[in-house]
Amino acid sequence: MESSKRKRARKACQPCRERKRKCDGDEPCTTCTEWEYDCYYEDRTRRKSRATRQPSPEFQTTKQSPGQTGSGPSPVESDHCQLVRRMEANSGAAFVRKLGLKIDPAKAPKLNLFGWNIGARKLSSPLDTGPALSIFEITSWEHFKGLAVVYFDKVDPCYGFIEQSFFFERLNERWRSSPAPQMYDGVICGVAALGCLFSQRSATATELHLVHTARARLEMHHLTGPPCLDLLTGWTLRSTYLRMTDSPYSTWMASSTLMHLIEASGLHPEKHHDSVLPPPVECDQYARPDIQRRLVGVAHHLNVWSSYDLGLSRVSFRTDDLPLPPSPKLGDYTGEVLGLLPVSVRMDPGKVKDETDLEPTLLKLLDGSHTEPPSVMAQCNLVLCILRRIHTQNLDISPKLAEKVLVLLKKALGCARSMVMDCSPWHQVANVPFQIVCVLLVMDTRSSLAMLPEAIQTLNLVASTYDTETMREACSAAYLLVLLHQQRRKDDVAIFGEALNNHQRERPMDISQELSPSAEEYSWLGALVADLPGLQRVDLDQFLNADMIDGSFMGGAGENFPSEGRRDL
Repeated sequence: MESSKRKRARKACQPCRERKRKCDGDEPCTTCTEWEYDCYYEDRTRRKSRATRQPSPEFQTTKQSPGQTGSGPSPVESDHCQLVRRMEANSGAAFVRKLGLKIDPAKAPKLNLFGWNIGARKLSSPLDTGPALSIFEITSWEHFKGLAVVYFDKVDPCYGFIEQSFFFERLNERWRSSPAPQMYDGVICGVAALGCLFSQRSATATELHLVHTARARLEMHHLTGPPCLDLLTGWTLRSTYLRMTDSPYSTWMASSTLMHLIEASGLHPEKHHDSVLPPPVECDQYARPDIQRRLVGVAHHLNVWSSYDLGLSRVSFRTDDLPLPPSPKLGDYTGEVLGLLPVSVRMDPGKVKDETDLEPTLLKLLDGSHTEPPSVMAQCNLVLCILRRIHTQNLDISPKLAEKVLVLLKKALGCARSMVMDCSPWHQVANVPFQIVCVLLVMDTRSSLAMLPEAIQTLNLVASTYDTETMREACSAAYLLVLLHQQRRKDDVAIFGEALNNHQRERPMDISQELSPSAEEYSWLGALVADLPGLQRVDLDQFLNADMIDGSFMGGAGENFPSEGRRDL
């Protein structure tokens, strides 16, 4: 009899204890190995001996959190686990990896930021850029002017940190000056490179030379004092271009450098006049305080999200104050994008945050007004991050709120398609559709899964328009996730079918007859309907005799019988 009893591990590891999972007691245990947890065991003997000691006075006054018990993890371990969990929730790569492991650990996609942007712009044959060219050697003044018009038409309304009239005045002056390299060449080439990106679907030699020259002018500058505004503007343009075309690590490095330069410049945090510290950099008369704050805000925006996606630290100042909102300007929606910064910064994994506050924050974001496609995509990106945090914390949202989420996701997919057709390859045009596919699979309801074809179609449109290795990998990963989810559902349906077949073999009778109410039950329900006026219009016969086996019973297995890999948001 003793051998027939279920054997249990004498001591479970800490991750299994926290997640209430079965542990086999090995080091590492099977559960942690499959789910890639950091398996460790807490030394109970040492903790018990510590608990018997008389606590010191400073610890006697410390209050214990309501959820903390003697058998739980230590505060340091608990804080570390929470930090790691928040970092994984903010990172789109970690979220996708864990989603794949939950469906099928053997075939899950590798850890990668799929669809982080459209990918690197390359020529059909490699271009030997060599030494940086002078701007006079790259292209003509008329071409520079045309590319700048594209920039101020498509990019500047969303990231408006350059005064348009001042730029064209400086461009004209530069063409009348000597061909020797100047610092403002980095700004001119940065604007022109983004103009190429937003006007041509394929890379050109001119675009690559512009990017190479802009980088050379920025990196050749030797700082002997606070950096000038031209240098800050050039680095902001470079970070913007990298965010749309280059790797996450290159972008994070560039955006972090930009943030350190901003701090060194004294533009932010804004110092008081009576401070003995060096004054802010002397700026041109055209660079109004509003332009400076816009530049700081865009730099914050780029650094925050590149650090979140990679799970790395963002650059924060001592006071960590955000710049003031930009002044409204006709045709400009930079304020809408930068208005998301306060919520974005509060999502920092290192900040202690009440996760129960996520739902009100989500509702407030969904009710926000965003008019243009790039702004809507920025809003949707933040909403997707909050949804990942909610899912990681095993929290639920109301059906009404889930409906509003799906409305925004559908709107974002439409914006992505319109931006592709308009040749506006913002980074979110690839990132948001891919993350929407993942979130729809996690929501796992009929309403969310019904949106999957549109999400996949949008991702395919981006990949067919910008045929890069990055987009091909994103499409392959999305297909794999949907395929694994489908196979999981087929396996579940087979299990249900087997259960019903066994029932039919053991008790061969009509299931509908078994489920039909008896005369006594029918009489009791009829009396209940008569007593409740709100139910008097219900067709009792139709309600009781509905075919529970067909349609919603088997076809809706995902809603009525969630699979093991499902977790509703």
